[in-house]
Amino acid sequence: MRRVIQLVLAAMFLLPAAAIAEDDADWIMDTNDIGKDRNGIIRNDQILEMGVPTASALQMEGESSLRLGNLDRALVALQRATELAPMDTDKRVLYAECLEKKLMGQKPHDPKLYNFIIKQWLYVATKAEFADQAMMGRAHLATMTGTCPKLFEKPHKFLARVLLPEDGSHKVVMGGPKARQLAEKQKDKDEAATLR
Repeated sequence: MRRVIQLVLAAMFLLPAAAIAEDDADWIMDTNDIGKDRNGIIRNDQILEMGVPTASALQMEGESSLRLGNLDRALVALQRATELAPMDTDKRVLYAECLEKKLMGQKPHDPKLYNFIIKQWLYVATKAEFADQAMMGRAHLATMTGTCPKLFEKPHKFLARVLLPEDGSHKVVMGGPKARQLAEKQKDKDEAATLR
């Protein structure tokens, strides 16, 4: 009887984890052309000397390029590092930070890039090994969308709630719907003031 209870408890803990793993697979591996560089080499001389670049070497290259201000090179290296080690949260954090810097440099903000960054930070918030990484992911989600995933909310429900249409019909405003409403009210006030 004791053995049966142990098997039932083990099944209870393993089945939800398997269901979550299947549910998450499509957005965890989501890397697209956002970080791809169209013009050339992404590795510096040190990485070429090391031989075949590993995910960690690409991470170091990306971090170095990011610190030097070469955002395009950092994006390419960090995207490749994330593709080689998709479950490594440290690489995701650097990649998401780099993407966020790219988004902040754009006027107007690209909704496709915004959605992609939200997916990266959601991965960090939900799959981080350490509490400080999860808190960082949640803080960035709150800053960008104005909300965080609820306690038992599935990733797809959260994404459906916060992602913007990629056709450009909605303007990207950091801080979510409330910030968008405030920005629209301010825009209306500004237009009314210019008409006077």
